[in-house]
Amino acid sequence: MTSSGTYFMNLFLNFYKTLEKTFASLKFAAVIISVFALALIWGTFVESYNGTDFAGRLIYKSWWFIALEICMFLSILMATIVRLPPKKSLYGFYTIHLGLMILFFGAAITYINGIDGSIDLKLKSPSNKIIINEDVLKIHLLKENKVIEYALPYVAKKVELNAPYKNMTLGTYLPFSKNKTIWQKSIKQIKESSIDLTLYNENFNENVILSMHPNADFKSTKKLGLLSFHFMPKNLHDCFIRKTKTGYLIWNAKTDECKTSEQMGIETKKSPLGTDFLSFKYQNKTLKFFPNFSPMAVKDDLTKDESTPFRVFSKKLFTKKPNLFIFGKKAVFYKKGLKTWKSKVITKNKPISLPWMNFKLYLNKYSDSSYPTQIPSYAKPLAKTSDQIENDTKAIKVKFGKTHYWVRSDAPLSVTNSIDTMNFIITKKSIDLPYQITLKQFVMKTNPGTKNAASYESFVDLLDPSQTTGATKHHVYMNEPLKYDQFTFYQSSYYKDKNGDYASVFSVNYDPGRTLKYLGSLLLVLGSIWHYIIRRKKKRKKDV
Repeated sequence: MTSSGTYFMNLFLNFYKTLEKTFASLKFAAVIISVFALALIWGTFVESYNGTDFAGRLIYKSWWFIALEICMFLSILMATIVRLPPKKSLYGFYTIHLGLMILFFGAAITYINGIDGSIDLKLKSPSNKIIINEDVLKIHLLKENKVIEYALPYVAKKVELNAPYKNMTLGTYLPFSKNKTIWQKSIKQIKESSIDLTLYNENFNENVILSMHPNADFKSTKKLGLLSFHFMPKNLHDCFIRKTKTGYLIWNAKTDECKTSEQMGIETKKSPLGTDFLSFKYQNKTLKFFPNFSPMAVKDDLTKDESTPFRVFSKKLFTKKPNLFIFGKKAVFYKKGLKTWKSKVITKNKPISLPWMNFKLYLNKYSDSSYPTQIPSYAKPLAKTSDQIENDTKAIKVKFGKTHYWVRSDAPLSVTNSIDTMNFIITKKSIDLPYQITLKQFVMKTNPGTKNAASYESFVDLLDPSQTTGATKHHVYMNEPLKYDQFTFYQSSYYKDKNGDYASVFSVNYDPGRTLKYLGSLLLVLGSIWHYIIRRKKKRKKDV
């Protein structure tokens, strides 16, 4: 061997001896185990206060926790090597350590190649899409008809991505955030109002922001319990409070003119179904309205006619339940006792009283030249329940051209310039299965006298095109999962869809290291028993 080869061999041996001496040390093992135990305790508290996802990002799947596990594996390995060649008195010890090392191998294989996600099953709707807890940014280039997926880092705190692509750059990524409301100046061409109010009584306090601006992150309507807010153009105020027997207002959205049906000389008729019907001519065309169903005009086939600027509102629809109309800085509501609409001016200095539950309304801000928008800022998530996490919104700052935009997981973004149009959306990574699962029936049993679920189960069909047997039926419930094609489907939760039908949620697990983990656990138990028997025999010999 050459001198350089001898040098590197000696260097390797010295390194190995140092490694062996360090990791085989009982003190080192004690330190590693103690730190690992403390990390697990810390993880338990973080998970209970901030949620499972945050705990995984901060602790369980962090680089330092993985390094800690590697150190534990090396400690077990070196502690075994220094006790070679094998001795009969240590057979139990060897078996225990072999089981631990196999457990580590199994866990590593599952971590690298395993899948842990969920699948939503709506009633009688086939599904094959597994949703995984990994965030991706999807960018749809409309001009090129191309979709780009960018995998977002699995981190707990904000990070700078600095990822350029064409005329776009991805900047700050917030894995957890909350929205902060700011008011931005509106361009001169758009003059739409926005308002910030506070609704309160002795037991309640709520901020209400309404806007008619197209770029605002707030709508012109909002519902708080039974009370509905409607933010309307301020020039409609006088028309709205005008007395009318029919209760119908005709508004021209193009000219902002508003008149009652009596002022326009329009007669209210009854349709064959017994509902009120209005019609009048506009530009040699007869416009037809059923105002108790919709303010929009209808065609002969009763579909909406959006070509006309006219809208017919029925004030009677808003007298049965609490409705508050805001016209500029004036609030209008219906007083049942007087059977009339009341108007009050909202000011910053003096709140106005409302006729419901001693509510009062206070003006915080009103503007025709600026609009409210929400800017995300980093915030730790808060676990209210196991399913409800606060501050769980993901957000990315995108530089498109010379302008910065925020893409949020709760608000997709569409940006257009002279070159291209891009649609941005933050969503979860998904995997398509080669077969479909269909929910045929969902059964839920409740606790006696309550609506709380005592148990729930799903009856599903699984259709695999590669099989000639057709769809197979399965009954999935607690402790009785569906196992197919190395995947295990567990009944985990449920919810109601838009149609009011129950939908089922299965947690999906693919664990390629399961066999090794079972084998490691078995060796761990056998080794413990063997080690105990050997030590007991030794003790008996000493006593004799």
